Amino acid sequence: MNDRIHSLLIAHSQKVSLAVHALKSSTEAWQQGDIDVLEKRVDELGAMEEEADALRRSIARELARAQLPHATTELFRRLAHQTDDVADTAQRAGNYLLVIREVLLPPDYKSDIVKMASICQTAMATLAEAIDCLREPVERRIEYAARISDLERSVDDIEFKVQQQAVELQMDTWSTIIFWRLTLTISRVADYIEDAADELLSYESAL
Repeated sequence: MNDRIHSLLIAHSQKVSLAVHALKSSTEAWQQGDIDVLEKRVDELGAMEEEADALRRSIARELARAQLPHATTELFRRLAHQTDDVADTAQRAGNYLLVIREVLLPPDYKSDIVKMASICQTAMATLAEAIDCLREPVERRIEYAARISDLERSVDDIEFKVQQQAVELQMDTWSTIIFWRLTLTISRVADYIEDAADELLSYESAL
């Protein structure tokens, strides 16, 4: 067993979970029109992303030193990268919120964006729980992965709804593009969480 690697994977997933929580808080501040709080939350999100990056690099160093089977090493490396992609993408979504902060949007549109971010937060928290359970039988992780898949589909459903409605928005081209990018980027957060969860299904041995 390699307790160090498992501890780092857990710490990394928890840090990414905090980043996604900061994204959700950012969308709430944006919804409420509180620009000062929005800027603060996006700054926090950026700090979480940097800390997650540092943990990912620590995982890579430990994997390089560990005497693990090659397939296991590569699986953990992919898991760390895909989980880290969640934080990177969440930060990108936060930056889009800053760009579009002054654009007037109907309340329902902002509410849908908050819902997407909230579901992503739940999905990421579920992924962190699954990573914490790496020592347990794969059936436990299958349950987590199925739950994450359901949450990802919920995000897709909201994204599709927003896209259908967005064609009716009376906004300039630039604002429309940024809003679409925001929606797609938050949806991508859920995609990366699901990708990382799928990696867990390939691991059946003890650490």
